[in-house]
Amino acid sequence: MGNLQERRNIEEKEGGQPSRNNGETGPEPKQHRIDIVEINPRVKNWNRLVQKAKERIQSQSQWPRIPKVPQMLRGTQDFKKFYEPRVISLGPYHHGNPHLRPGEMIKPLCAQKFLADSNQDIDALYTKIESNIEAVKKCYDWSSTSEYDDEALAWMMLLDGCFLLQFICGTGMKNFLRYHQIGFVGLDLFLLENQLPFGVLKLIFEGTSLPVEETIKEFITNTIRPEGSTSEIQLKEENKEPSHLLDLLRSALLGRYKKISKQELGSQPEQEQEAEKKGESSSSSRGRDGGFCCPWKKGKQQGNWPSFRHIKELKAAGIHLQPSATSSLTDISFNSYFFYGYLKLPPIIVDDSTKPKFLNMVAYEMCPDAPDDYAVTSYVCFLYELIDHADDVKELRSKHILYNCLGSDEDVAKIFNEIGNDLVDPDAYKEVKTSIQKHYDKRVNTWIAEGLHEHFRSPWTIIAFIAAVLVLLFTGVSTYYALPGESSYRISDLLRSSR
Repeated sequence: MGNLQERRNIEEKEGGQPSRNNGETGPEPKQHRIDIVEINPRVKNWNRLVQKAKERIQSQSQWPRIPKVPQMLRGTQDFKKFYEPRVISLGPYHHGNPHLRPGEMIKPLCAQKFLADSNQDIDALYTKIESNIEAVKKCYDWSSTSEYDDEALAWMMLLDGCFLLQFICGTGMKNFLRYHQIGFVGLDLFLLENQLPFGVLKLIFEGTSLPVEETIKEFITNTIRPEGSTSEIQLKEENKEPSHLLDLLRSALLGRYKKISKQELGSQPEQEQEAEKKGESSSSSRGRDGGFCCPWKKGKQQGNWPSFRHIKELKAAGIHLQPSATSSLTDISFNSYFFYGYLKLPPIIVDDSTKPKFLNMVAYEMCPDAPDDYAVTSYVCFLYELIDHADDVKELRSKHILYNCLGSDEDVAKIFNEIGNDLVDPDAYKEVKTSIQKHYDKRVNTWIAEGLHEHFRSPWTIIAFIAAVLVLLFTGVSTYYALPGESSYRISDLLRSSR
């Protein structure tokens, strides 16, 4: 600190002592040395920066923030395709983009329909939103809201919110949008930079008699339910409101459902006492240093990374797949028996919306204001390790774990390889991977599994084997009883010789 601070020395004389100037004699006056520290301007600037950063972190908005996609992802290929809206903009981040202007013409008509169905007055709703406009501003990046005055921003929230609720309710949308546009709007709703604060939606629907809360829950549930699946959708209600629609979708995929009803401001969610599943993220796993997903796919195998590669190799080691009891992404477990094991994975739909939804949820988990469990990122990394070729996807389909609504199995494998590429694995499923590795390392399991697979791959080979065993058994028995006298003579001969 010597080069950052300057010191000045000041000497003081203690009063009440004789002075030499008046001729009086006495003890020398006591002198005190005071060091005055002057802080260098650089240090002052540093302190201001730290204080400003603390204030920014500690300043909590009435509603959670809606972040932008992290900078590290903005330079990726096809960024606009997977992170920017195509038909409808919600919120200020993409408002006014030229290719989205046709969608702006639809919003007033949808808002009018929603207000008529819900029997609400537009002036009253506008007043409610405008009275909370400061909270709305704090939800978004300052650079995106500074160009709008309070009136324009409140009107934007009103139109966007009414359009979103009208789309979720699903009544009469074909009167405003073409069929293909409805499909693209379904993708736009779950983009990270295209979200509305859930508090704004509550201000709009809390005064209506329509069952909006149940409709939103049904809309999210239908989004994650595999078509024709018998798996139960179990959503454990959490004592915390969602931040936005993407956050609500993420919670539902994890088997949780955040309350939509009004709650006291500042209440925190109840902490789970223990992880219910082996693969569920816990506090002990969140703090670990992550590693890139499957480094062997990049030719970087090192350290203690698992030696198995994909589902095909697991099957060769006697590890079979089964669908989990629920569709929660955290419902992953592995049970090992003598020479075979069962890996349970939750059923999942793979269609055109899978890649943008997962990419945006992963981007959301990278943001400072997002939940810190990295559950979706961990799931993506786990599938990235299991899926390498079309044969792996085919095995998942045959076990009713993956519902391919996309096209070829090669396309599905490519999707998960692209989503998981360059992701840092939070290592939430370390226990499951360790159990799989222990089973895989037992070579006798692989030998037995390969033998069963090679020689008993069809029911006819099993029937033929059983028939051959029975023939040998009956032949031996018949041979034994064919020479009873000879057999008795030999036995008695042996008895005599033993004496």
